[in-house]
Amino acid sequence: MIAWVVAGQGAEHAGMGLDLARSYAPAGELWKWSSEAAGKDLRALSERGGRALMKTQYLQPALTAVALGAASFLREEGIEPDIVLGHSAGEIAAAALAGHMTFETACELSASRGRAMRKVARARPGGMVAVRGSDERFLQVLREARSCAGAAYDGGQTTENTHLVTGEHAAVRAAASQEGVSPLPVSGPWHSPLMEPAVEELHSRFQSAVEDEGKGPKWVSNEIGGDASSGGTPAAELLLGQLTNPMKLHQSIEFVLAQGTTDVIVLGPHHALSHIFKRHLDERPTVRVHNTSSMHQLQTAVRELS
Repeated sequence: MIAWVVAGQGAEHAGMGLDLARSYAPAGELWKWSSEAAGKDLRALSERGGRALMKTQYLQPALTAVALGAASFLREEGIEPDIVLGHSAGEIAAAALAGHMTFETACELSASRGRAMRKVARARPGGMVAVRGSDERFLQVLREARSCAGAAYDGGQTTENTHLVTGEHAAVRAAASQEGVSPLPVSGPWHSPLMEPAVEELHSRFQSAVEDEGKGPKWVSNEIGGDASSGGTPAAELLLGQLTNPMKLHQSIEFVLAQGTTDVIVLGPHHALSHIFKRHLDERPTVRVHNTSSMHQLQTAVRELS
């Protein structure tokens, strides 16, 4: 059983996806669609790297182009997923892979999402921190850093767990001053109630562009930590909910692995997701992880899965 997992922000790097785009026309077309939607030459940004690529309004559609380009290549080689999952911004591409929208629409929605989030972040500046420790430690940080909210809940009692906290700058700085809390290199209070204006701006567009019934593999939503079709919530609402609610990423990963997954393919820059997956795979040594950050890695994945 094959799971495709789409990377979100956090592992991006200069030159990401360009190896494939130069030699595989469908990948180049995805960069074109994403660039038109973003109003910026995203391939040129990826070539240069640096601060411009890190801007949310450009990074989200760029990551979508990278992931869907790799997916197109794999499908052309006969590799299909049984289940798909996206990390944060990667959920739009994951929903597209599950047939809830076209790839071109995914590029457009990713650009719209990035712009809306950037607009809110300018009006309500904030950030995120990682909290290492148990659930109790996580809740203690939230109590002491007022106006913060949970952005991703790990769910465990050991000191190895990592929870994410999000909020306005003052609250995040207060949280970061505590032991075992580290600031994250993000440009806004993502996955927090502060993003509600972005939801309002995007609501009608997502409602009209995202189909409730998928036409592909099972899509696992971070909003519910399980099969997106199981709760009766419209697909657009699941995608929008992730702007203001905590991610259930670890629960989603456990759900994916519990389905009998034997191979995980990370679509897009893999470093952050490989690290996140590691603790889940320590007890599942037979599950293989395949990366797709270069043409060589894609070709290796095809050989191993054919």
